[in-house]
Amino acid sequence: MRRPSWLAALGALALSATMTACANLPTSGSIPVSSLHGSTNSGQNGVQVVPRAPGRNWSPQDIVWGFLAASASYGYDPNHTARKYLTGGKHGFARRWRPGWQATIIDAPLPRPEQGNPRLNQPSGSQAQFVDLTFKRVTTLVTAGRDQAGTIVVDPPSTSIRFALIQVHGQWRINDIFLDGKPADPSLLLLSSQDFEREYQSRNLYFYPADGDGSSTLVSDPVYLPAQVLNQGLHGLVQTLLQPGLSKIKNWLFGAAETAFPPGTKLLSAQVVGGITAVVNLGGAAAKASPSQQQRMAAQLYWSLAHRQPYPSQEANPISSVVLKINGREVRQQNYKSWVPHAPDRRMYYETPPGPQGSSVTNLAGKPSQTKSVPLPQALAGQPFTAMAVSLEPFGSAVLAGCRGKTVYLMPQSHAGRAITAKLQGAQAPCTSLSWDKYGNLWVGTRMQVYEIRGVGSNPTDHPVATDVLTSQLLPGKSGIQSLQVAPDAVRVAMLISTGAGSKIRIAAISKNRRVYTYIAQTSSVLRVGTDVADPKALTWLDPDHLLVLGRLSSGRNQLFAVPLNGGQSMPIATPLHVTSVTADWPSGNAEPSVAVAIAPTTDGSPGTIQLSRGGWPNPDWQQVGKGLTPVFPG
Repeated sequence: MRRPSWLAALGALALSATMTACANLPTSGSIPVSSLHGSTNSGQNGVQVVPRAPGRNWSPQDIVWGFLAASASYGYDPNHTARKYLTGGKHGFARRWRPGWQATIIDAPLPRPEQGNPRLNQPSGSQAQFVDLTFKRVTTLVTAGRDQAGTIVVDPPSTSIRFALIQVHGQWRINDIFLDGKPADPSLLLLSSQDFEREYQSRNLYFYPADGDGSSTLVSDPVYLPAQVLNQGLHGLVQTLLQPGLSKIKNWLFGAAETAFPPGTKLLSAQVVGGITAVVNLGGAAAKASPSQQQRMAAQLYWSLAHRQPYPSQEANPISSVVLKINGREVRQQNYKSWVPHAPDRRMYYETPPGPQGSSVTNLAGKPSQTKSVPLPQALAGQPFTAMAVSLEPFGSAVLAGCRGKTVYLMPQSHAGRAITAKLQGAQAPCTSLSWDKYGNLWVGTRMQVYEIRGVGSNPTDHPVATDVLTSQLLPGKSGIQSLQVAPDAVRVAMLISTGAGSKIRIAAISKNRRVYTYIAQTSSVLRVGTDVADPKALTWLDPDHLLVLGRLSSGRNQLFAVPLNGGQSMPIATPLHVTSVTADWPSGNAEPSVAVAIAPTTDGSPGTIQLSRGGWPNPDWQQVGKGLTPVFPG
């Protein structure tokens, strides 16, 4: 599939920016990698660093430093240099140490001994010596299996690592490692943030909503794997699709997504043929799968292996096609390009200022002259909505939703002038945001709660019921919801959470427990992205793998940023002055996104204006289309 031109430009912009950026891990959440494929500090992805073996008469601190440096090359070092720093023999640590792809990432450059850390401890009368390291933050790449792609999670804010060393033939060697006072797992692989950036790459794997409806909607999951694994990497990606660990408590898609590969499926082989075709041969339970399920399996493989990855890379994915075989027999495949959903149309709506007939919502259909207006409810008394959204139904059947205070107004386009109200029973704060999903469910965000009004996207009942969604684990203490936007896949939700320390951007998953209770991030596992965007004020979905976020610079000027979901560096977008809100459609194929922004009213009392992007993404021209506020695209 050809990458959209605007996305390619965004990737090029990302690379040019990150080549001069420093690595920076977050204090919480997913890793905001400056460039998973290299920076001036960490070298380029694909550049193999030759590790150094331990020298004679090295001190315990030197041995620890050398081991950590050599561990970064473990995946491709034919001499297994890292093991030379460990005790050998039948009961030695070298025999027990079996690292896989799961990595523990230290949020700091590895200190040299002369810098005072690590600290050397030698208990009185002991033949062993201990080297202690303490780091403010440690991040872990969690995988479901030893050699599988993984997701970044953040561990406790302070972590201590102890290396126990003994002398072997007069030379110090590591005999054990302790993590926070407990023996470390034999699979422990310690990497600095710079080494992780150089040695790992980001990709997307794709899964299905866990609603059991057999839909053809795919949901992306940003994962990481070593860059040097070649065919082993293909094997690991496929194995992660077969056994993704979506039931594990630390997985952010817990209860929200599933794989089409039935339990008991066996990976017989996975290889790249001719440099461009991935051939995957499965056995076991896959042989009993129905033709429709085999198509769902093939779609997962196509999008995960052959789809052009959306994140900046110095090496293009060479795989352009996938062949799925079941016990050696090829599965005839379909066209899966539409299985990642997008917005259905490009019609933009916005509120117009009060006139002789009161306030209204204008629909801009194609050209500025082709507009239609819908009057707002009289109960608003001329006041604007605090949030607005339009359902994903076809034009004429869609429902316009707006809220003010603790009341939601539903206005079907098929019944002009009719407004149906829904009260947010038990709400502790007024409505702050609205968003529709593809099933016609309306999601209502207040500062402390989220409500779902089900099935009102085309024909709302006279008395719609707003059901409280369980999100309390996301909102500890003084936290609150500023904005909530559901993706067209109806699984992922982007949230702007305000805290005492400022606003944070979170990507969470919507799940249902026994189809009764609805959760957002029911295990508190989330993707934490855009940590480099200062003071975010508003957000919207830009495409399946990026958000568009409005932040405030130190100068006080508002700035738009394209924020990747893999935790990578955010890219600035050309932004008009005095932007107060933003909305975007979700383009299909090679189309550029359409972005609309609201410009604040002037100091003389003139109403605000709406501007629409006109080509040239990510540095678009902006054209004024009308006077108003709160622009929205369907969704």
